[in-house]
Amino acid sequence: MLFCRWFWLPVLVFVKWLVGLRNICNKHIAIIDLCVRFFLKKLDVCDFNQYHVQSMNTQENITQAVSKQINHIKPGKLFTYQDIPTYSSNSEAVVKAISRNGNKLGLIKIKKGLFYKPEIGRFGPMTPKSNELIKYFTSDKNKKVGYVTGPYLYYRWGLTTQVPAEINIATSTNKREKAELSGLRISTAPSRYKVTKDNIPILQFLDVLKNIEKVSDVETDTVVKKLSERLREYSSTEIEEMQNIAIKAYPERTKAILGFILDFKFNFRSEKLHSSLNPTSKFFFSYTIHQKDTQKYWHLKTNK
Repeated sequence: MLFCRWFWLPVLVFVKWLVGLRNICNKHIAIIDLCVRFFLKKLDVCDFNQYHVQSMNTQENITQAVSKQINHIKPGKLFTYQDIPTYSSNSEAVVKAISRNGNKLGLIKIKKGLFYKPEIGRFGPMTPKSNELIKYFTSDKNKKVGYVTGPYLYYRWGLTTQVPAEINIATSTNKREKAELSGLRISTAPSRYKVTKDNIPILQFLDVLKNIEKVSDVETDTVVKKLSERLREYSSTEIEEMQNIAIKAYPERTKAILGFILDFKFNFRSEKLHSSLNPTSKFFFSYTIHQKDTQKYWHLKTNK
């Protein structure tokens, strides 16, 4: 009998450790519960219901903690489960707490795992501003990982007056995500080159060149003129980097159009852009101001 007591003593200590582990990390709950059930039955020292009540109390405590943490989040700010401090140690419990008490906490779900608390204005609840949505998809822990591209960029840069109903984001995270908020759609796609805070204007410029004919309700000539004006704001170092990125990550047609603009508008003939082109390739470019020799040099033709 004495042997049995000494034998089960370390087992009892192990069970207490399991219970503590469950309460601290709240991970692999099903496995821990199964182990505790088994040992408690063997030990016959307490009822599992007592252990279950303790677990329930733990969930209630976490729910209260999550509620307090959410109350400190600024209205209109987007957040995920990972933004809740308790998530790092009690991930499953935090997900449960938000899932069960989201309405009570006044949360609105944008997509799986993404929420916000509406700011209350004079006429009722307000949705987050588009900039807040863009910030969420282009940043990761205060680090820039994406940028606006496509029609919304054309509108921002004054290349077109059409206001798009969708915002396209190019991101280094290689994730394809979609969300919608008050009729504004947002989608992400992998960027062609690793995004940094400093190279975003360069990547945006190259993206516009790549899709230059897709700018709505405006002639290509006008787009080229506006892009040339914008290019004057770039430093020589940035233009050098633009050429390098174009060679590494963009189609030959984009490199040819960039070379043409630098040549025609800035009287700078980039040998490395030209040498990166296939000598036998020809690229359509709907530019009506004829610069025959320059266009020929850059393998551009004005008719398909």
